[in-house]
Amino acid sequence: MDATFDIQPEEFEILIVEDSPTQAERLRRLIQSKAYKVRVASNGRLALALLHEHRPQLVLSDIIMPEMDGYELCRAIKQDPALRDIPVILVTALNDAKDIIRGIECGADNFIRKPYAEDYLLSRIGHMLVNQKLRQSSSTDGIALYLGEQKHFIHAGRQQILDLLISTYEQAVQVNSELQQRERQVIELNMRLAHHAAELETINHEIAHKNLELAEASRMKSAFIANMSHELRTPLNAIIGFTGALLMKLPGPLTVEQDKQLNTIRTSARHLLSLINDILDVAKIEAGKVTLALERVLCQELIAQTVDTLRPLAAQKALALSIDVPTEPIVVDSDKRALTQIIINLVNNAIKFTDSGEVKVSLAQRMDGNELVTMFSVHDTGTGIKPQDQPKLFQAFSQLDSTSTRHVEGAGLGLYLCQNLANLLDGALSFKSDYGQGSVFTLTLRGKR
Repeated sequence: MDATFDIQPEEFEILIVEDSPTQAERLRRLIQSKAYKVRVASNGRLALALLHEHRPQLVLSDIIMPEMDGYELCRAIKQDPALRDIPVILVTALNDAKDIIRGIECGADNFIRKPYAEDYLLSRIGHMLVNQKLRQSSSTDGIALYLGEQKHFIHAGRQQILDLLISTYEQAVQVNSELQQRERQVIELNMRLAHHAAELETINHEIAHKNLELAEASRMKSAFIANMSHELRTPLNAIIGFTGALLMKLPGPLTVEQDKQLNTIRTSARHLLSLINDILDVAKIEAGKVTLALERVLCQELIAQTVDTLRPLAAQKALALSIDVPTEPIVVDSDKRALTQIIINLVNNAIKFTDSGEVKVSLAQRMDGNELVTMFSVHDTGTGIKPQDQPKLFQAFSQLDSTSTRHVEGAGLGLYLCQNLANLLDGALSFKSDYGQGSVFTLTLRGKR
């Protein structure tokens, strides 16, 4: 700004006319923060009285006020020869183009739109005071004003200035109307978002409540399974023990029919005990209560022991049960019990679903980057798995032959249990199957060399 027209704020007094005590105090604090002197009147009549007592350099007035509004106050100032050269700024909502006509009719010098930015309001006050000083000191024809850090002289006629002012004001009203529409849309959108947020919060509370119910149901299920497993396993072990003693003919000789019936009882009891153990293991895994005990496991030895355990079962079906392992010892850090359980289940399944041919257990190890990959594979020449049945193979209680005439016993937990145990060991269980030709199930463990 030209130094010739720099102003010293402390030399200027501004009269604020505002009926709202809150808005009046806000304006007073804002304008005083720039070192201007400030007086406040709550309506137009009080403002006129203050003007006659002491003349300010600028009047900043609201329009809608009791007793005397801003238009009437401005008209009274401009009609008074002693006051007419005091600049009057009207604060308006700028909702109607007629506001500019009423403002011009009453002699207003400038407008500030509500809601206003504080920096803009202070800037307009400064420009009004500079322009007033410029006009008082200028001898040039036309209207002098200071805008955009530059001095301007307007030589246009009054009608031209009025037309330009009204057209500009109409555009401003239109823009303001569009902004208000956008504001209403934003408010409506915020209300919708708040409504959706409330709905989401309600749903989250319901989900949290359901989760608590599910956790409690899971706890009760685990407790029930544990108790029932204990209650069932105790008599089953007694049945197996007593039938074993009878089959050993410790109490005395048995007839052929008695021997046959006792073997059936023992087989059925062992099968039922195996199902109970599987259900209990699944419950422990799902409850996260399985604790792994890592140790150095010699893989060839584990496979040999597993195969020897299941060899009688293969012999009953006249199946060849073989192993294919390298001569060099392969050792992994794993949980021996979980690893053994996986291999037993895989070999047992292979024997179950193979009517003729062989079941082979193989072991291999290779490097994959910096990782040592160990693979346990179980091959069979059984029935294989239909393509449409393969996706549900590892689901709990999944039985590919669910008919009442199926010849293979089981609850459908074996592979589900194997997959969960493999995950606990940070391993992966995969398979490849050709229907009618057989299947290969592979447990893959990864570790550092």
